[in-house]
Amino acid sequence: MDNAIENFYRILRGMTSCEVTIHKDSLKINITDIQEFINELTLKILVKRENMLVIEEDKKTGTKKEIKKDYIMIQEDKKIGGKVAFKENIYKPEKTKEIIAYIMKSLLGKEKNQCILCGRTYEYKIKNLQQASYPMVTKISSLSGVRSYKDGIKLSLKDYYDNVCPLCYLLGILEWTDEGVIYRTFPGDFSLLFMPIFDNLKDLHNFKNYLIYAGLINKDSRYSNIRVHIDAEEVENTPGEYSTLLCFYEKFIENATNVNIAKKWAVIKIPFGAVKNIRIDSIDINEGILQIIKDLKEEGLVERVYTDLFKKIFFYSSQKKTIDWEITRGIQEKLSQLFLYNDFKSFVYYLLPRKGGYVSFFDRRYTQKYFEDLVYTWRWKKMGVPKEKLESIRSVGNIISKICESNVSLLYKMDKTRTIEEFWSVMREIARKLPNLKDKQLGKIRPSSLDEVIVLTKELVETNKDAWKEIRDLIVIYAAMYYSLSKIQKQKNGGD
Repeated sequence: MDNAIENFYRILRGMTSCEVTIHKDSLKINITDIQEFINELTLKILVKRENMLVIEEDKKTGTKKEIKKDYIMIQEDKKIGGKVAFKENIYKPEKTKEIIAYIMKSLLGKEKNQCILCGRTYEYKIKNLQQASYPMVTKISSLSGVRSYKDGIKLSLKDYYDNVCPLCYLLGILEWTDEGVIYRTFPGDFSLLFMPIFDNLKDLHNFKNYLIYAGLINKDSRYSNIRVHIDAEEVENTPGEYSTLLCFYEKFIENATNVNIAKKWAVIKIPFGAVKNIRIDSIDINEGILQIIKDLKEEGLVERVYTDLFKKIFFYSSQKKTIDWEITRGIQEKLSQLFLYNDFKSFVYYLLPRKGGYVSFFDRRYTQKYFEDLVYTWRWKKMGVPKEKLESIRSVGNIISKICESNVSLLYKMDKTRTIEEFWSVMREIARKLPNLKDKQLGKIRPSSLDEVIVLTKELVETNKDAWKEIRDLIVIYAAMYYSLSKIQKQKNGGD
């Protein structure tokens, strides 16, 4: 509801027939001329109506036509001359003014009914509670987002609620025109609508106002509205909700100055099809991760974490002898999710080789550097250990990758260690297998790094008993990286 209130504020702002002020927890509206207010609001709504539409070319006739954006949950009538005709009267140009006048009459009339959503009293209703104005309610009572109790004890599920005030209807139905939200549509499957959450309306307004006027989003695009570059028409083609969010963050951080960034989001998943059973995810991003994105950029290490790194990671299928794009996009999405949630252990898991293939990089030279810079900034830097000691861990990862060229079991064994005793056991196994390496492999490794890592680990666990876990995860991530790079090189040389 906060986003709907903020959107309504932007609609009213600048109108001469009212004075509107946004506060931390409320919106104050003083209407000075009712009739002029109805006229101005009518014009504003008809202009905002365009935000729900995109223009596309008809494949059969080649003519331009309007298309309703896929996430909009307002039913349509048959198009008239290529123009979208909404069933909601408020979006019918010939009836908009009439509906606004009716809403004002009801709100200023007798106190006959009480709204189920806001508690406000009103005289006449406009519509029953419906998905067009409140997406969480459905026609299937068992899935409806609205519940009530009969006699205070028995749970009663209703298909429809008729006690919804005209103002809640207006706020809800107008929210679809909001150009200050992020969306991503996967044709034929579902759409994602990202609603920022703030503790107060003023911060929410400042954030969304920045999105609209800074050129970060393209409201004229159908399937995605995050621009590839500021003011460019091209938009990002992200594989899921977390990659979309990460992609947005890197653009925002790149361009924003003193605007508070949204860390909490309500992500509404809207499926295609006649029955819309909505799912809402609540996402709360760790502020430390946003600082890492900022540090990587400001220090000239990684300009954009998703675009320059995760987007350039792929899964090579040994069976198909090519890139498996379905698995690739799944991995890109999981890496984005786990990075945003600051879950390094699980992040490492998705870079491990798996049955039928392995993870590797496009543009190997740059991506490998970005990857190492990310690992250093995200994990190693916070440990307060000199950067040069990371070289020993990288070297042990390289040793494991050479041992795993014939069998990757040792890599999985290191990843699955759950106690420091198991960790030492795997380190001893690595040392035992060194003599089995070929001379060519031995020439590419530094065996003394094993002792260096053992000494380093013992030093760190004296002050932090869980520090060995960081060492383990770093070894595994470097081993996975070197393993995949080795596999790619072999493939280029004509091997598997």
